[in-house]
Amino acid sequence: MTLTTIRSIPIVFTLALAGCAGNGVRDTPPAAPAKPLAETAPAQYAAPCAQPPVTREQSFACDRKSILAMAGEFRVRFAFDETASLAPAYEPHAAQRSGATELVAVVEDTGSSIMLQHILVMKMDDDVHVIKHWRQDWHFEPTKRLRYRGNGRFETEAVDADAARGAWVQVVYEVDDAPRYSGIGRWQHNGGVDAWTSDPSLRPLPRREYTKRSDYQAIEAINRHTLTPAGWVHEQDNTKIAIDADGRQRAIARERGINSYTRISDFDFTAGRDYWRKTSAYWADVRNAWQAGFARKPGFDLSPRPNGEPRIKELFAQAERVANGGTVARTEIVEVLTRYGLPADNAEVAAH
Repeated sequence: MTLTTIRSIPIVFTLALAGCAGNGVRDTPPAAPAKPLAETAPAQYAAPCAQPPVTREQSFACDRKSILAMAGEFRVRFAFDETASLAPAYEPHAAQRSGATELVAVVEDTGSSIMLQHILVMKMDDDVHVIKHWRQDWHFEPTKRLRYRGNGRFETEAVDADAARGAWVQVVYEVDDAPRYSGIGRWQHNGGVDAWTSDPSLRPLPRREYTKRSDYQAIEAINRHTLTPAGWVHEQDNTKIAIDADGRQRAIARERGINSYTRISDFDFTAGRDYWRKTSAYWADVRNAWQAGFARKPGFDLSPRPNGEPRIKELFAQAERVANGGTVARTEIVEVLTRYGLPADNAEVAAH
């Protein structure tokens, strides 16, 4: 098994570029019909809740079952299409298509908080590559949330009691457990569909574009997670935002993202489970260090923007050391995080 850092994984992208030009030539072959983004649904499906919930207790139970239903072994299809040019002279970029095989593990479940860790497991020839991917935490009726404000700035804000009632906040983290964005919304269990929709929230430039694009710096997104008979779907209604040095925001394009998670049973995820067994304690220390920083200061700036590639490399190297039988002291983790902007005081660094 080969364990590598995020940059060294050659994930294959297949761009689906559809084009047709009517030139009147009779022997021009007809364009092939576009492949649907939806997955074929299996005939047998047991929804998390047999009946729509009626009471608050039933709704909470159905919400929890729906979140936990996103765990498992999946083939993932990522599809992103720019659907509208919002700035003068803006030229839409090509559609993006890619895929992966991904394990989603339940790391923590306290009842009102659930933590799901995504782990990519990719087979390339005779090698198996494992990458710790993104993480999603769910908290019921939150009293506060961490928001991205742009230009690397994060701020903790209070959540109004009415907005929190019956709602879940989903907090999404980077591959190294750095914060990325959060959204709050309520699960709906109507018409045989279990789905959660967020409020609009800002998030950093997506990793799929941060090395390719410099014309925008953030995305304002509405996210929807829907369970399906095949697995689940993460839909994104994205607006690409250019942020000037003075903080002024301008929308340049709208984008539709559809990430489909289809359950599979014909792929061996043993390497991913082994990696997590060996490194989960290390990543728990990383999460705790991040959380201590969030608690210390309600607003802070992370650098470099937007995705912290040097920071990610350092933490992934530490994790690989642990996976190979070595140890990493807490002080090493804190030193890396504080160097890239996490609030901490010298006393904490010295204490570890």
